[in-house]
Amino acid sequence: MAREACDLVALSTTDHHPGVILATTERRYRLVEFAALFGVMPALLAVPGVTLPLWAMLGSAFVLCGIMLACDRTFDRRVLWNSHAVGPGLPGVLGLWLVALVVLGGIVWALAPDWFLSLPRERPGLWLLICVAYPLFSVYPQNVVYRAFIFHRYRGVFADESSLIWASAAAFSWAHVVFHHPIAILLTFAGGLIFAQTYRRSRSLLLVSLEHALYGLLVFTIGLGHALYLPR
Repeated sequence: MAREACDLVALSTTDHHPGVILATTERRYRLVEFAALFGVMPALLAVPGVTLPLWAMLGSAFVLCGIMLACDRTFDRRVLWNSHAVGPGLPGVLGLWLVALVVLGGIVWALAPDWFLSLPRERPGLWLLICVAYPLFSVYPQNVVYRAFIFHRYRGVFADESSLIWASAAAFSWAHVVFHHPIAILLTFAGGLIFAQTYRRSRSLLLVSLEHALYGLLVFTIGLGHALYLPR
């Protein structure tokens, strides 16, 4: 049964050639698919009154995209981990993150001092839980969806990988419209550009997930967590 389901999915996901050039009809279909999955769906989930748990939204997207990638014979599964890219790529990731730490931390401290380090100061137990659970259960699934899946599935839709970077960042940012907070949109768009660039260079979800976890925990720690799920 699983093999039959995978074969059915493969009919629409296999490109038959690594350097894919999609037919016009298929390209239009995937463009509509991209708009529906990453444009319309988040907008519908953001409608007031719609209360779908975050774990269900992310889990459903992760499973769907994972199945489509698994059934695509042209997908290079090595990118789902690729630990060999971590050593060469980590110094650059840490360098940029340190800049972000100083800039974002300075902005929050200067403009909203009551927010600064509010989570670890006021709710240390929750902060520690986030430090453990967020990298394990949220970061990697997001990168499967917004990096690995988008870069592979839509590489024949957008003109080049530079366009894919912007598409990945826009989709990642728009997914956070469910939080109804402009800071969430701005932060995740900037983060989406950074993560997509790292993935383009490294083709390593392990490296991107480490980077994503660093930025996410930075945001929660310095006091911007209220824009990304946490209420004030």
